[in-house]
Amino acid sequence: MENKINLNSPFRTVILKILSYDPQETSLFGRNEHNDVFFQDLVTIGVDFYELLELFISSDAITKHSAAFIIESAPTAEILNEPTEKELRRIIPHWTGSKYHTAPIDAVLCELQQRIKECETGAYVYNSNKNSSNKRAYNDIYVLIVADNSTFFFDINRRKAYKIQQGADDK
Repeated sequence: MENKINLNSPFRTVILKILSYDPQETSLFGRNEHNDVFFQDLVTIGVDFYELLELFISSDAITKHSAAFIIESAPTAEILNEPTEKELRRIIPHWTGSKYHTAPIDAVLCELQQRIKECETGAYVYNSNKNSSNKRAYNDIYVLIVADNSTFFFDINRRKAYKIQQGADDK
């Protein structure tokens, strides 16, 4: 028997329960195999964008369809016209030397440049110190979302969004 949710359960628990279902198998709350507006709907009713993005990341719930709606829901973003290594390093102000980071900062910057240049559709998460044995360790979380027509970079801890433009075609 599946665990039931009590009506007094925290809202976060309800969201996590919904995210635990595969949208390609079960259609719930605007999440199905062709569409995923759940993130956008939650932002519309007042859920904090950055808290929600972190929750979706931790639940591995960003789909191709939800990525487009995450970008549509993004707060005002600073425009980044040239994704040079120097500019990308500027928008990643803190990166630890910890063994728990995603990779050394030089490798992360190189990967970011490649994904942006090649327009590799997807959502990519970069952790400066994801120490699972010490939950209190400070971790900066950065997210790159490359969708069909837009590329955004989010600094979750500093609550900043960057729209990355390449050439005159990007608006």
